[in-house]
Order: sequence, then C-alpha cells, then structure tokens
Amino acid sequence: MNSPSEKIKTLEAEIRSLKSRIKELEKAEIRLMKAEHELIKNEKRFRELVDLLPQTVYEMDLKGNLTFTNKYGLQSFGYSKQELDKGINLFQLFVASERERVRENIHSILNGNPSRGNEYISQRKDGTTFHSLFYSNAIIQNGKPVGLRGVVIDIDDRKKAESDLKESRDQLRNLASHLQTVREEERLIIAREIHDELGQSLTALKMDLIWMQKRLSPEQVEQVQKVRSMSALVDTTIQTVRRISTELRPGLIDDLGLQAAMEWYCGEFQNRTGIECKLELNEDEFQLEQDRVIAVFRIFQEALTNVVRHANATKIYIGLHRNSNLLSMEIRDNGIGITEDQIHSPKSLGLVGLRERVNPWGGKVIISGVKNMGTTVKVTLPIQDGEK
Repeated sequence: MNSPSEKIKTLEAEIRSLKSRIKELEKAEIRLMKAEHELIKNEKRFRELVDLLPQTVYEMDLKGNLTFTNKYGLQSFGYSKQELDKGINLFQLFVASERERVRENIHSILNGNPSRGNEYISQRKDGTTFHSLFYSNAIIQNGKPVGLRGVVIDIDDRKKAESDLKESRDQLRNLASHLQTVREEERLIIAREIHDELGQSLTALKMDLIWMQKRLSPEQVEQVQKVRSMSALVDTTIQTVRRISTELRPGLIDDLGLQAAMEWYCGEFQNRTGIECKLELNEDEFQLEQDRVIAVFRIFQEALTNVVRHANATKIYIGLHRNSNLLSMEIRDNGIGITEDQIHSPKSLGLVGLRERVNPWGGKVIISGVKNMGTTVKVTLPIQDGEK
C-alpha cells in the first residue's frame, strides 16, 4: 500500500496535469472564439459583398427552401426579408411548366454533375415572368451535398435583343427573297422584250440589207462592201442579243426544265471560255417548282462565272442528283482554291447571295477550298416543303 505521502504526491501530480489541461482548454476556447468571431466577420463581409452585386445570389437546402438571398434577389423577385425568414421555396421562383425540369437539373447537380447554366422562365411574386439563367453548385459538408448555392441572371433584355435580331434577319431574308423574285420577273420581261422587239427589228434590218445588196450592181464595189459590212455587224448584234437574252433567262428553263438548261449552258460555257466542263446529271428527270429551279440554276450560273473570274481553272465538274426529297448539286474546279478568309469576308457579297437564294426553302450552300487544288460549292435543297 502507498504511504500517505505518496498519495499526496500522486494527487498533486494529477492536479498539475488537470490545471495544464484546463489551460489548454482555455486557450482552445479562446482560439475557437476568435475563429467564430472571424467567421462572423467574414460572413458579414460576404453578405455585404453579395448585396452589392446586380445579380441574384441564393442558397437553398435539400428541400428547396431558400436559406439565403441577397437584396437584389429579393427585389428582383418581389419578396421581402420577412417573407424569406418565414420561408420561400426555390420552386416558387419558376412558372409551373418549368418546375419539373428545374427538379431534374437540381438532382443532376447534387449527384456531382457540373452546372453549365440553365435557362428558365422565372416568376415574380406578382406573377410577372422573365427569362433567367441559373448557375448552381452543390454545397458540400462532410463530403455530402446539403444544398445548392448559385447565381441568377436576368436575361430578358438579351432575349429581346435576340428576338429583335432574329426578326430583323427574317425581314431582310424575306426582302432578299422578294427582290430575287422581282429580279427574275424583270429579267424574264427584259429577255422577252430584247428577243421579241430588238431581235425582230434586227432580223428586219438584215432582210432589208439583203434586199439592198441584191439591187446593187457589181460595179458599185464600195456600196456592196459597206452593205456586207453592215450585214456582218447585224449578224454579230443578233448573236449578242440572243446571248444577252439567254443569259437573262434561258428559254430552256421554262420549256424543258433545269437539267436541259444546265446541259445547254455547260456547252455554251465550254465553247466561250475553253474550260472543260463535265456535267453529271440525275438519270431521271424530277419535278421542281419554278422558283427553286431558278434558284438552283442561278447558283450554278454564278458559280461558273466565279470560276472564270477568280479560280484560274482548266476543268469544272458539276453533279446534280436527287436523294429522296433532297436535291444536291456539287460544283468543283481545279483552280487556285478559295481561302477561309475569302469565304467569311464581309466583302464576299456574291457568296452571301448564293446562300440567300436557297434560304427560303431551308436549303444550304457550303463553300470550301484547298490551295492549288480548287474550290467546291455544295448545294442541298428540299425538292418539296417538309424536309429541311
């Protein structure tokens, strides 16, 4: 058994150890109080900062109850701080039709999937709505999600600007389409007038020159030569009139259709430019409304004109095929090749015009080029409405 003196020594040692532990606890308590004070100060700073933001900042628990919203958020959605304290659920901030999608996105974020921003139609307390963009992340504590924290951006102005821009583009496209139609109608009228009026007048003049030449005697050498020169000039003018009339509106388009007009134009183009023109057409003729026929032919015509002007090519391949309800045309040359800068240049109005020709029916024009290997123009166009 321990003597009384030994027991006293043991008690004194325990007392000293206890005092040491008490001091350590006091120090730990002081550190904890300082940390709590710092946390309160940081939280106050955080709330003051987020109250300065011109966007809604919020936090919610797993049930969707808002645990924090900055001043802008309360003002934006029309709620008071007292109403927030009583309880506001996140789903109250959306129109009914959006809530299921919101629920699915929240579930996805809580399962660890990143939020890339989701657009919704939000609802204020008074029932008015606006377009919003939500960015959210899970609040993680002890390795588990306990809620969401995020930012809400009012994008009503952006949506209105997008809508106005789309409306302006649609108006411009409708105007461009109308102008194309008017232009084709004017071309048709001018082509007919040139062919009928000017062509007939030149033919009559030719006949008069023949009549005059027959009545000149061989001795009138100078007069005979002049009449022959005038007759040759009239022949050249007649050919020019025919060419201009045909360029304005090939009669074959109206009489025999797109494929026949393309065959004729390729032959004329090859004879006129010396550029080899290979044409591959769909085996079976297909019906296409006249406006679309004109659009495809004009793209074909303008693409060949661009080859002469810019490509420095010696060969051109043209393919025209039908695949179900889609008409596809490919024009490929072996020239210097268009560059990306030229394709996207705002000065390349001709390329914009090619695209606009098929835009009314949901058609597409894709232009690409390879340096020193040529340029390719690919056109797709629904043969009938319904497939775009």
